[in-house]
Amino acid sequence: MPPPHTATTPSETLPAAPPRRRFRWLWWLGGIVLLLGVLVAVALWQLDPWLRRTLEKQVAEKSNGRYQLRIGGLETNFKRRSITLRNLRLRPTTARASDSLPAPWLVLDVARLHVGGIGIGALLRKEIVPVDSLAIETVRARVLNTPDDLGQSGPLHKQLPKRLAGIRLAHLNVTDVRVSSGPVRNPSTQLRQGSLRATDILVSREGSADARRLGYAATVELRAAGLQALVPGHTLELGSGYFSSKGKRLTLDSLRIEPRAAGRKAGAARTALWLPQLAVSGLRTKLLGRRLLLADTLRLAAPRLTFTLPATPPPPPHEVLAPYLRRVQLKELRVTNGWLRLHGTDKAPTVQRIVISANDVRVDTAGYRDTRRVLYARAWDVRTGPTQLTLDAPYYRLSYQNMHLASRPGTLRLADVLLKPAFSLHAMARRKRHQVSHITLKLPRFQASGLDYGSLTRNQALRVQAVTLSGARLDVKGNSKYPINPKPSVVTPESIRKLPFPVDIRQLRIANANMYFTFLGKQAVQNGNVQIRRFNGTATNLSNSPKRMAQPAIVKASGYLQNQCYMQATGWFPLREPNGQHRIVGRFGPAPFAILNSITVPTRYVRFEEGQVQGVRFEGSFNRQEARGTMQVRYTDLKLEYLSRKFGAQEKETLVTKVKSKLVNGIVIRDNNPRKGELQIGTMQSRREPRYSVFALWQQGLISGMLNSFGVPRKMATSISEQ
Repeated sequence: MPPPHTATTPSETLPAAPPRRRFRWLWWLGGIVLLLGVLVAVALWQLDPWLRRTLEKQVAEKSNGRYQLRIGGLETNFKRRSITLRNLRLRPTTARASDSLPAPWLVLDVARLHVGGIGIGALLRKEIVPVDSLAIETVRARVLNTPDDLGQSGPLHKQLPKRLAGIRLAHLNVTDVRVSSGPVRNPSTQLRQGSLRATDILVSREGSADARRLGYAATVELRAAGLQALVPGHTLELGSGYFSSKGKRLTLDSLRIEPRAAGRKAGAARTALWLPQLAVSGLRTKLLGRRLLLADTLRLAAPRLTFTLPATPPPPPHEVLAPYLRRVQLKELRVTNGWLRLHGTDKAPTVQRIVISANDVRVDTAGYRDTRRVLYARAWDVRTGPTQLTLDAPYYRLSYQNMHLASRPGTLRLADVLLKPAFSLHAMARRKRHQVSHITLKLPRFQASGLDYGSLTRNQALRVQAVTLSGARLDVKGNSKYPINPKPSVVTPESIRKLPFPVDIRQLRIANANMYFTFLGKQAVQNGNVQIRRFNGTATNLSNSPKRMAQPAIVKASGYLQNQCYMQATGWFPLREPNGQHRIVGRFGPAPFAILNSITVPTRYVRFEEGQVQGVRFEGSFNRQEARGTMQVRYTDLKLEYLSRKFGAQEKETLVTKVKSKLVNGIVIRDNNPRKGELQIGTMQSRREPRYSVFALWQQGLISGMLNSFGVPRKMATSISEQ
């Protein structure tokens, strides 16, 4: 049975629209997003290889085909905004694009390079790009040759792409660096281990102009170990080094410099240095970029330096440093337990246990010219231990046990000074081929005060207020069996004015000295001996300055002849006199004539058998030609005895000498003076031998005056004194 018919509305009779058409555009949008995602994924998947190829291509293009870069792996991370490169290998190409291009000079391997926190937004906006960190690990570099184009590219910020305003790197960390140069088997330079840390590096025009930065960085920390290098004529080795701009210090440990035969130039300076430690503290690191080295303290610990002076004197230190540093300024320079030996000079000094302290050191032109400074410093304090050097090389050795020098008060002290010959008397005379004075000096203490170190270092002028020699012992030996020195003697008053440098010694004092003289005459077989004990002397106004020489130098001396006879003398020396004119007045106290036998018996074969001196007074004038003057000798019971030469050192008489003695004592010699109340005044007259020192002339004058006082005729007395 058919269903019943029902009525319907018009709307119910229309077909319903499919619901999927309403959201079809969502499917299209999702498809587009999916497609873009696929494209981005494909792009990201291809980005790393593309970046690697691009970097390798840019290196080849920028180097004009001189270098080839190979990157083992490259990985980007957009989430961390980082890029990591592994196993970078930079090699020079075998064929050069053009002979006009500089030759490649670098071979480089880097195990890992990581850049993190790149400011991509700033990069797109062409602003200074912030970068959180740059880490470079395990660097191996070999320098093939000296770069021809090093420094020609200009500052680093000018080498950035034009679309970059700059780069601001928060942290730089370079670790495990090894560098070498030259042949592989025999490198000329080698760094076995190095590292670098830097913070806040602003590579831009502003960063370059910022004087507070060091090489664009706010702080820099460097470490190095096992550095070896070949420098001109020398090899350099450094155990380790550390530099911190934040800590303001630089430390070098185990520095060694040795000369090498290869590359050595004739007459060039040579240095052999062992320096356990060099430490700079309070370093103004931000000024280094302006070629200024300012620091609080430079310390050198236990340096051992052997230095060979160059044949040509080098320029001053500030001129040597000028291409690298415009100024070096230190509040304090300290050297502890140093050791020094100098070659290239006849003196060849060796100095031990050196301790140096210098204040306010300024090494530049202004410091060099500042008359208030001495060798660039406001004040020097130098102490040394045992020191040795050669004088009149190779004949004498001078040594002292310790020295103290202070430039600010101008003092110099030496202790236990010893001057001794390097050869015996006969060996020295044979080597020099003439008579010599064989001198040994022992001086417990030497002291100078008021020493002008500024004049000494700048003008080589010796200006000193007072010099004192205490407790000296002087031994002088001579032998007249050798020829006389053919050259004129320089031990004369007039030699002071001829010195090639200014001299101004206000006072020279000798205290409690003992002097011993030994002399072998031409016909003698044994030495004559004379000694002066308890000698004290003062000399004033020793100068070759024209103003100072307007007044004569005055010398006062006293002592005991043969440790028995007191003697005293005063001399006036007009040092500007070219003729060496000077005057001496003196006296001798009571003593027996027998004290002279140690001189007269070996050299003259004459003995004072009897006689007593009551006193001697003399006044003499001396110059380059002669000695003249008068002598008053008061004595009693004088008797001489002549000895025979044929018995040598046995001091015996013969019949001839006995007769001669009686004749001389009876006819020539006055046995007493005064005799019959009249004092006979002797005449001092003797010609000077220019080849003998002024001391010989004084001796000749005294001998001639004494003999004439004894009654010996003037001409005979003069002749005997000149023999």
